[in-house]
Amino acid sequence: MTLRRRFFVLFLCFIACAMHLWGFDHSECPSGEVLLRKCDRARDKSQYDQLLNLANELLRIANENDDDRYRAYGLFYKGLTLMFNGKGKEAKEPLNQSEAISKEIGNDSVLALVYNAKGIYHAMYENNLFLAQNYFLRSLEATNRIDYEELKARVHGNLIILSHSANDTIGLNNAHRIYQLGIKHKNYELHYMGTYFIAMYNYLQGKYDTSERYIRESIEINEKYPYDDIASVYTLYSQVKQKQGHLDDAEQLARRAMSLAKKYKQMMHYSDAEVQLASVLQAMGKYKDSNEAAFGALKVAQTQNRMKVVDCYRLIAKNYGFIGEKDLALDYMNRATMMMDTLSTVNMDRLMHERQILSDMEQKEQEAEINAERIKSQRVLNIVLGIFCAIMAVLLWYILRLYTRRNALYKNIVVQNTNAVRREKELLERIHRSNELLQQTEQQVEQLEQRRRPRIEADKAQELYDKLCLLMEHDRIYTDTQLNRERVAEMLGTNRTYLSQIIKEKAGVSYVQFVNDYRINDAIRILSDSTQADYPLKQICYDLGFNSSATFYKLFQQAVGITPSVYRKQFLEIAKKDQEATS
Repeated sequence: MTLRRRFFVLFLCFIACAMHLWGFDHSECPSGEVLLRKCDRARDKSQYDQLLNLANELLRIANENDDDRYRAYGLFYKGLTLMFNGKGKEAKEPLNQSEAISKEIGNDSVLALVYNAKGIYHAMYENNLFLAQNYFLRSLEATNRIDYEELKARVHGNLIILSHSANDTIGLNNAHRIYQLGIKHKNYELHYMGTYFIAMYNYLQGKYDTSERYIRESIEINEKYPYDDIASVYTLYSQVKQKQGHLDDAEQLARRAMSLAKKYKQMMHYSDAEVQLASVLQAMGKYKDSNEAAFGALKVAQTQNRMKVVDCYRLIAKNYGFIGEKDLALDYMNRATMMMDTLSTVNMDRLMHERQILSDMEQKEQEAEINAERIKSQRVLNIVLGIFCAIMAVLLWYILRLYTRRNALYKNIVVQNTNAVRREKELLERIHRSNELLQQTEQQVEQLEQRRRPRIEADKAQELYDKLCLLMEHDRIYTDTQLNRERVAEMLGTNRTYLSQIIKEKAGVSYVQFVNDYRINDAIRILSDSTQADYPLKQICYDLGFNSSATFYKLFQQAVGITPSVYRKQFLEIAKKDQEATS
């Protein structure tokens, strides 16, 4: 090996070492990573039908490669899709399975996503705000361990929706943080979320003009970067317009929200929009139309969101009251009261108190990050020293390996030459025996020619066949990949038709099978020699005259019953056992 090549090898070793220290890993399945990115984009845009197909494909790849990481992500996305498509009960199982796998493999990224999804589930389907908050806080703990800033913003957004209080200053601050984070990183989903949350807080605080300004910004973002979860923005816009007294605009916006929710198959948003439409129609004095919308929303809410059922009952009760149906109005008001009594509630002050604790924890984490910056230069120095030590270790290992390989090479040369001498001796002995056999055959032929003139044709055929066998056994002409019937016939001084006839009569096989039998027998001899255990199968194939390794494998298995690789493995195991027994 030249000095230049040695330096090149050392350079490659240095690059590999540096990549390892810096955490590069290209062992993952590319198709799986592509699917993960597609799943993220579909989730960001709330394209849940597409997300379900991608999740199933990711699960297929996970099962084929037995990859628990892909399996955990696939189950999470499947559960998330089912949940937002109104199939809450079906969503629980894949989410629970994803949680169990994430804990088993120690993947906090998936675990944080699952906790966030389970928090949404308990808020959306169980109306258990305390348990929902608990899962959101668990998700934040997991995001803090892995510094998952984007997901942390999502969880804060869910906590904002959970509290839904005009006095929640922490939530408003977090809404502005999400807004600024989206602008800073050009993350249009976070930008969109931030504008919506800020608009919602301003609506709750009665600042309708400010709320409308942020809503318009949300719609502008959606027009540039379409986002399927746009129905909720139009529902909020309708609420703002209703408070401003623009009822016609409020009605149009509510119907627009319903149309978008139906288009993107988001039944939860459809129910919210229909409840808002019922509220606007009631304010317009269209009580029957309002009841029709409220009953429509009730059908969806009864299977998905029991808190929304209360809103529907109250709207229906008020409409019946305005119409003059007092008995029905009282009945639905009682239903609303009973439903409220059965729902578990949580103290908003307690929620905000725990959020304050969480805010303090984040402040301490920021202080810890500042302290970490102080030792950053020392950490870099340690990494450089580590790389230098690794290079020296690789260099030392390489030098030792050169000596070892040189000695092994010398030994291998001796062994190969010894084997070559032995094989040459065996070949000479075979040639000598073949010559003796040929001389005996010629003598016998001369004697038979004098005695048996009538059988001269048969003798000629036998002579040609014997010469053919000699060419095969002595000259090993079958190792020529270009060997064909015409060349063999030319060697024997005959034609291809007569050659095929002789082989058929004497050997009982065709020309091709006759030649391949010699090749297969030679392959068996090679594979039965422990000294040729390193002889590559592909090389054996072409050295014996086969043009295709597939043909070699097929004919060998037909003749022997097993493949060449299995034959060699079995022979070496038997040879090893025999050697151990004799020793």
